[in-house]
This record gives sequence, structure tokens and C-alpha cells, in this order.
Amino acid sequence: MISATNQNFCDILNDMPKPLRTLIICIIAEILNFFTCDIFYHVLNIPLFFDTIFTVAVVFYCGLIPALCVSVGYNLINSLIWICREGVTDPFIFFYTICGILIVLSTWLFARRKEEFKISPPITILYLVLIALLSSLCTIISSGIIDYFHYIYYDVPDMMNPIKTFTESFVQHRFSLLLSCILAQIPISFADRCIATFAGYGIYRLAERLIDRRQK
Repeated sequence: MISATNQNFCDILNDMPKPLRTLIICIIAEILNFFTCDIFYHVLNIPLFFDTIFTVAVVFYCGLIPALCVSVGYNLINSLIWICREGVTDPFIFFYTICGILIVLSTWLFARRKEEFKISPPITILYLVLIALLSSLCTIISSGIIDYFHYIYYDVPDMMNPIKTFTESFVQHRFSLLLSCILAQIPISFADRCIATFAGYGIYRLAERLIDRRQK
């Protein structure tokens, strides 16, 4: 029953005009980003973000602009959730949109040549590792700088930032706050980018196989 339902849904998507199909895929990706983040971070208490897996998939499947919309939309909605649910009026939450945009751009630099990913499994892995490295570098620097100003002007709740404990540890060892914010990003951001990149690409290949199978 579930398999048949999935097949019918994919058939419906496949028959839609491309703009409408892209819009629906982006909405689904947005919902699933919140779902995975909520499950892994808030429920399982894993100190990673898990909020860009489906954004990465959209980069591969739909391209740059749809993925940017998903990324900006996620951060906007997330900011509103913090305001409405937790009563946190913190403008720096939305500033992390910069990190999401950089992740999308760094992923797209390679994803736009996605046909090359299919040359061989080693080539695929190499490209994905390069994406993970570049996107994690962008995240480490941009998030570290944002965290620095975030800590200066606001009292950041523990549940808002899984990197806070690492940052405070570096500060206690007499590192400057800016350097502490950047260094604390390295283990979390690198692990998160590796997982999101490989998982996002896998989801893209699955979507390509299910939705576009009539065209092959």
C-alpha cells in the first residue's frame, strides 16, 4: 500500500509542469529539514544540526535558486518559531541565513556538473568530499563570526546552539572569544557537512530514480 502510494505520488509529480513540481519539492524539503532537525537534535540530543540534508538534495535536483529559497525559508521560519514558541527575540538567529546561503553556493559549484558525479563511485565520493570540505570551511568561518557577535550582545540559550559548550571550553583555556567561536565550529560543522552532503546526494539520486524514471 505504501509503495503504491509513493509510486502514485511520484507519477503525479512527474506529470506536473516543472515550476509547480519544483515548488512542491521545495516545500517538502523545507518540512523534512525541520523534521530531521527536530528528531536528531531535539529528541535524540545529537549535537549536530541536520537541517540542510534536504537543502543539499534540492541543490542537486532543482538547482541554485530553489535551494536558496529553501535555505532562506528555513532560517526565516526557524526565527519565527523561536519567537513564538520560546519567546526569544534574537535577530542573530536569522543571521545564520548567511551560513545556509554559503552552504548552497559551495555545494552548487560542484553540483552544477552533476553528470560528472556518475562517472564512477570514486569520482562521486571525491566530489562529495570536496563539497563537504568547502561547505564546512564556509560554515566554520561564517558561523564562528556570527557566534562571536551573538555571544557579545545576547545570552545564547544552550538549546539554541550545540556548539556553545565547545566555545566555552576554549574560552576557559584562555583563547580569545572570536578564536574560540571559530575553533568550536570545526568538529560539529565538519561532521554535520559530511553527513548532510552524502545524505543529500543520496536523496537526490533516489528522487531522480523515482520521479524521473519515465524520462529514462
